[in-house]
Amino acid sequence: MAAAAAGGAAAAAEEPPQAPAPAPSPTPGPVLPERLQRREAERQQGVERQRRQREARAVQEERSEVVLAALCRERQAVEELLAAGPPDEAAARLQALQKLLTDSVRCLAPYELRQAQEAVARLQAALAERRQQLQPKKRNAPSANSFNLKQNQMWAGLPRACSRCW
Repeated sequence: MAAAAAGGAAAAAEEPPQAPAPAPSPTPGPVLPERLQRREAERQQGVERQRRQREARAVQEERSEVVLAALCRERQAVEELLAAGPPDEAAARLQALQKLLTDSVRCLAPYELRQAQEAVARLQAALAERRQQLQPKKRNAPSANSFNLKQNQMWAGLPRACSRCW
């Protein structure tokens, strides 16, 4: 029994004594000062502003689908012009595609933006290659240097008459 009493006493010693719970007051708390009321109103406005921004972001995500569709249409049009049309028209459409991409950076996800930028870079490379193909080839016309070289070779085999002449 002594062990049980000692164990009970040890358990009682380990637990801190609990203070009695305060009784709820029948009257409401003190009225908040005006400064605290203003802070609470500002906080509520901040919460409302954040809610509106979240809603606007949701609208932008919907808008990103529209922008992606427009980018895809423009990309296809540029590819068709590169395949068959003059490169000047393709360059103008490619420039419009770049402007559309630049304007829509904020509403595109990073992955979609990177994919679109890579597609534009590929189209620019294709346009440069197409322009290179359509450029007139250089002809092998003799230059002044090659003409002089041939004359020098022709005269090189002849014996010199005297050192003063040459």
